[in-house]
Amino acid sequence: MSSLLDVCLCSEPLLLLLLLWTLVSSASSQCDRSSETSELNLNVHYDLPTFHSEFPIQNMVALDGIVYVGATNRIYALSPNLTKLSQYNTGPRPANETCGRKSDNPNAENRNIALVTENIYDKGLYSCGSADNGICRRHVLDEDDTTGPKTVDDEVYCFADEAKIRKGILLDADIVVSASGSQVLSVESNVIKFFVGNSEIPGNKTTANTHTLSVRKMKTSQNGFTFFSSGAHMDLLPSLRGSYYLRYVYSFNSGPFTYFLTVQRVNRTSAAFHTRIALRGDAAPMHQHGQTTQALREDVKVFNILQAAHVGKVREDAELQKQLNVGPNDDVLFAAFAKGKASSPEPTADSAVCVFSLNHINNMIRRYMQSCSTVEPYHFTGNELKACYNLGCTVAEWLELWLPNKEVVGSTPGSDHINISRSLWVEFA
Repeated sequence: MSSLLDVCLCSEPLLLLLLLWTLVSSASSQCDRSSETSELNLNVHYDLPTFHSEFPIQNMVALDGIVYVGATNRIYALSPNLTKLSQYNTGPRPANETCGRKSDNPNAENRNIALVTENIYDKGLYSCGSADNGICRRHVLDEDDTTGPKTVDDEVYCFADEAKIRKGILLDADIVVSASGSQVLSVESNVIKFFVGNSEIPGNKTTANTHTLSVRKMKTSQNGFTFFSSGAHMDLLPSLRGSYYLRYVYSFNSGPFTYFLTVQRVNRTSAAFHTRIALRGDAAPMHQHGQTTQALREDVKVFNILQAAHVGKVREDAELQKQLNVGPNDDVLFAAFAKGKASSPEPTADSAVCVFSLNHINNMIRRYMQSCSTVEPYHFTGNELKACYNLGCTVAEWLELWLPNKEVVGSTPGSDHINISRSLWVEFA
């Protein structure tokens, strides 16, 4: 990924660049270099299983030991040792074989925008491609009593209201992803919910009628999605469409929270870019949301552009537990940052990897909400006014506000309805 790779451990909540609304414009601290970096033997040869795709790979997920790979024009199913088991050809797609409306570009290349698994109704894989008008395809993977597990190409269909599609109508909730890039997160409770962040990249082709940030649930009829309410989505301001850079890089779920990591401008007047992490409760209203900014600082370098991330548990790594002050089952965020080019979201060759404790991130978000160190997100609300919330409660009490099945204004107790009457969307910038 780069010619310079630095490794550091962040034992404080977001140790490094924290851009605050209050008395100081920024606070930063150093990220300690890993004590083991100098002991790495770079000459060790590893004999690892490999898989070579004839097309560029965009996404990978695993389900029950099978690795599914989303690539341009292909979906592959691989064994644990990366032997190819089956494949599904997603492109080039003739115009009359795309999901939704006919393509304007016959035989268009089909990049994999998102790859998602679920295991509640039936074992399934959802592949969302750039040539399918934002609609995803469902691959049914349930085992057959006589033939065994289904291959990735056995049973595939457009996951949308087919009766509407035949009439040339696409329902908003069925248009999931954007050709500019998306992060789709499946959260399973009593229903399957898809949390979706769609990127807005100036100059890139987009998909019509996509929402910037949304949450939808799968219909029990398994022929598409429906929104929880009319307020289950938020959109970039119309005046910013086509000119505002917003890239969703990674999404994940931990406990009662969902998280999105984005790269975007520091504020509406700045030419600089940074990385933000946004948190919201799984069952909270769409506007009930907290954000803060992330970057890494080493000496005079600031690594501000997130390139990739992964959430996992520390397990039995005693040294990492000590450094981060976490337990073996606590979630931590591994994030790879690059130093950005001047006034650009494009990375340079300098990069660094840092590890964050999610407990620290959650506590920091609560602290700054409690101290009124917040502003509203301009790209969604149109202003950057101070947003102050009275959260004079313990961490446990604050977390209770976000827990699933929490009754909110305008909701029916025990229902899946999500309302945005309680607005708590904030950012720390």
